[in-house]
Amino acid sequence: MRRSVVVRARPTRTAFALAACATLVAVVAVAAGCAGGAPATVPSATQPVATATLPATSAATASGTSSPAGAKPTTPPADLAHLRITLVQRWTGFTAPVYVTSAHDGSGRLFVVEQPGRIRVIRDGKVAAGSFLDISQMVTYGGERGLLGLAFSPSYSTNGIFYVDFVDLNGNTVIARCTVRDPASDTPHVNSLTPILRINQPPYPNHKGGCLQFGPDGYLYIGMGDGGSAGDPGNRAQNPKVLLGKLLRIDPEHAGGSAGYAIPAGQPMHPGWAPEVFAIGMRNPWRFSFDASDGALWIGDVGQDAWEEVDVAKAGVGGQNFGWHVWEGNHAYPPGSSASKSGFIFPIYDYPHPYGESITGGYVYRGAGHPALVGTYVYADFVKGWLGAIRTTSPNDAPLASPQTKTMLTGVGQPSSFGIDDAGELYMVDYRGSIFAVTAQVR
Repeated sequence: MRRSVVVRARPTRTAFALAACATLVAVVAVAAGCAGGAPATVPSATQPVATATLPATSAATASGTSSPAGAKPTTPPADLAHLRITLVQRWTGFTAPVYVTSAHDGSGRLFVVEQPGRIRVIRDGKVAAGSFLDISQMVTYGGERGLLGLAFSPSYSTNGIFYVDFVDLNGNTVIARCTVRDPASDTPHVNSLTPILRINQPPYPNHKGGCLQFGPDGYLYIGMGDGGSAGDPGNRAQNPKVLLGKLLRIDPEHAGGSAGYAIPAGQPMHPGWAPEVFAIGMRNPWRFSFDASDGALWIGDVGQDAWEEVDVAKAGVGGQNFGWHVWEGNHAYPPGSSASKSGFIFPIYDYPHPYGESITGGYVYRGAGHPALVGTYVYADFVKGWLGAIRTTSPNDAPLASPQTKTMLTGVGQPSSFGIDDAGELYMVDYRGSIFAVTAQVR
């Protein structure tokens, strides 16, 4: 098991190894950056990386307003050597926030997922009173368990349906469909909460995954960790018959009869695979996202003891084996062993411990507010508290021979997640209780 520092039952180091909250000063974090490199390179201790000084949390307050849609970019994107990223605190006072997202209903609202079991709303730049959803009495909270994921139906504004991923009181994963009476309400009456998929978990507190995303194909993707504890002792990630250590894809919007979901047309359906399985060989795909431009799937898969990785798959292409626990990143597992590369898909980038120890997957920025950032994948490391960037294309959108990578900021707290608003503007979630807008400009 990885080393852990647990603070009041918050997540362990594999997805969330915590340091005690320190009282810090200042408000804005400004990036300078270090030289980029090949996929497996990281900055040395002597390379200049900007340090972000972030404020401590307090009662939930608004600091600024939500990002406008903005005009079309008038300047081209910047390569990472000429990109400056800034974090601006917008809201604070949340309890163990693990995700922020939009309903994509045109309301401009943001929805903040708190791990103990609540969802809260930010509207017109202010944190709304009360809860959008409170299932804290149904949730096991502690370690890497709790309320972990949220995804709104693409038709939420008319059908009032959204989906949550949580660990129940028996320690098992539940994917549930929620229906509200008034989709425009910030504190709606929940007509129903119906489990559509239950996944039994081993008795470990880690590797529960939790990310939910509707893909550009209209199907719901579910990230499932291997269930713990360390090294995948049950060989779950490589067993295609079980749903742990997988990326799942289901169609909950067109379920037939009493079924909670349908199996999408075009599912890989390899021999022996459970029908829900879209890809195998994941350790803990804590956060993944789709590029709004080409539909590519970007996955941050948390590593074991040596390597963190970023995987990319083309839009709609499933059936991959991403390697765990035969491979950790681009390296055979366990260390010192040998393994065939045949049949596996390898990450476009991995970085070693101790430079980072728990990747938080992010987004390829496609908003209009920060043209310099367009086409850049922004991600972070939860344990080491830094923010990184990857480009796979040049500023004029030509493919690069190898990804350009760079650490943009250090000292960014405990980045548990990223999210985007209706306009595609990007936010970073600090597990200590704050939401930051990610902004950028040419250096």
